[in-house]
Amino acid sequence: MKKMLLPVAIFMSSAIYAQTYFEDDFSGGLGAWTVLDEDGDGMEWVIADYAAGDGHGNVAASASWDAGAGALTPDNVMVSESIDLSGAAGDVYLTWQVKAQDQDWADENYSVYVATSDDLMDLYASPLSFNEVIGATGGVYQSRLLDVSDLAGEGAVYIAFRHHDVSDMFRLNIDDVMIATLPANDIELLSVSTYPVTEPGDVEITGTVKNNGAEPITSFDLVWTEGGVPHMETITADIAPFATYAFTHSTALTATSGSVYEVSVCASVADDADLENNCADVTITCVEEIPEKFVVGEEKTGTWCGWCPRGTVALEGMESEDNFIGIAVHNGDPMTIASYDTGINTYVPGGYPGAGVDRVIDGDPSDFEAMFNERKDMIPLASIDVSVVDAGDDYEVTVSATFIADLSGDYRLASVITHDRVAGSASGYAQVNYYSGGDYGEMGGYEDLPNPVPAADMVYNHVAVALANDQILGDAGSLPADISAGTTESYTYTIPKGADWSSDWLHFIGMLIDASTGEIINAGQTHLEYTGIENLDQNEFNISLYPNPANEIAQLKLTIEEESNVSVEIYNNIGEVVFVNQAQNLAGGEYIYTVDVNDFAPGIYVVRTTANETVKTVKLSVQ
Repeated sequence: MKKMLLPVAIFMSSAIYAQTYFEDDFSGGLGAWTVLDEDGDGMEWVIADYAAGDGHGNVAASASWDAGAGALTPDNVMVSESIDLSGAAGDVYLTWQVKAQDQDWADENYSVYVATSDDLMDLYASPLSFNEVIGATGGVYQSRLLDVSDLAGEGAVYIAFRHHDVSDMFRLNIDDVMIATLPANDIELLSVSTYPVTEPGDVEITGTVKNNGAEPITSFDLVWTEGGVPHMETITADIAPFATYAFTHSTALTATSGSVYEVSVCASVADDADLENNCADVTITCVEEIPEKFVVGEEKTGTWCGWCPRGTVALEGMESEDNFIGIAVHNGDPMTIASYDTGINTYVPGGYPGAGVDRVIDGDPSDFEAMFNERKDMIPLASIDVSVVDAGDDYEVTVSATFIADLSGDYRLASVITHDRVAGSASGYAQVNYYSGGDYGEMGGYEDLPNPVPAADMVYNHVAVALANDQILGDAGSLPADISAGTTESYTYTIPKGADWSSDWLHFIGMLIDASTGEIINAGQTHLEYTGIENLDQNEFNISLYPNPANEIAQLKLTIEEESNVSVEIYNNIGEVVFVNQAQNLAGGEYIYTVDVNDFAPGIYVVRTTANETVKTVKLSVQ
């Protein structure tokens, strides 16, 4: 069955601790810590808030690469203030959260030490230590813990975080440092991920639990209840302290169309120290018809970025996915939209090129297909329709959403215009190209191009040329706060035309966005409606392309209603013409154009067909 767009994440209260001796979330800065630049490069632990959007705000950060200095080899240490453990007893743990900021450059090495002295040599020699290379974690902070029970009753102790023996990654983030006595047993129901809207059939009850206790959890009881009927099972698991476990109950909910189910889910263990963090409720609505889901993929790019051809090729490669909408958000070049460039960093953090889908998953552009596959079967809350009217100096873009479930909150409709085949003669249109020469392997033909690729040889696709009202989340108030299932809501943006835009290559995109999280719930796109043109039917024609993808021969089928002057051109992903059938006058009827693609490099090609004054384009995938 399909999945709902949003898992129902219901975050429970934090675990109950017998005693907390130290905690710091860095919201007040580094005042509780002494920072040391042991390698003498002038870089040390700092407070950073570039992680906004992941729920952490201020974090302690240390760099192994810097935009100004380049590659670094840090030996950066931060040592805590004195922590009194003279009254501590039982299972005492140091816990913290950690993440490498750039998931494409994530192999950050660090160590943690706890000792009764703040002297570095004493700290480094302490048997109570921890070391790891954090690596990629999907952009999610990881919980770590170190058993320091041996220091209970010892009086003053100190913690040291050391970022070392690493070079040329990006930044290491540390947050939520705490020393506390943990209860022996405590399970927390972190979230219920069963989707609140479903189609008829069996609905799995799923979610995530966390072990907040000092002892491993080997089994726990899981029960879900609906209509007063409980369904209980004991789940065998191996959950280490502070680890999480994703569960699926063996008994599914049988949903019928038009029904609403109020489901309570609870997890428990023997001698559970905190019974207030064990349960959560979810409402599940079953609907007969599921809207089509479109996934928005946004790529952070710039002509100055030598690795960014990878993003260009990745977006072109996604053209064969009908339900993928690609947007190239430019930075630091003539195609930059300042508001979009600034806003996207909240949802696609890290360096260039960067990529994200629906503003909930981010990674490298090479991950677009995997990220798309993770989102494509989500059940959205509404279908999206986009219409556009040419109003002279402006385009009037209307985004409409038809909802399948009741909705309350700050939801908005937003719009973006993208443009294919963007080119310019200025130096800023030249593409820096680290793939030139092939030392880094094949990259969609860029390995055969110079570095930089001259502006005259570059054509850019999927370029964001307008962000409606400069609002990355859409206009506040574009949707009412309370929406009823079955209703359609619309909002119109008036977007001034760009002087160098060509209507043949514009895409008008509409999105439904949860403004509280930035998540794109669903989207749609269209081309310009040629309203007001007389005798449109006289120039109408149909084209189809098969097979698509192709690996030897592709055939373009053209059907025209009346005598027309027809031409066909095929362009590669850098705008070069690779096939031409010169304009010829044809009587009304059906025609087949055969294209030998044996010599075409694998990738996405644009097939442009012109009949009299009407132009149609389709994408051809060559494998």
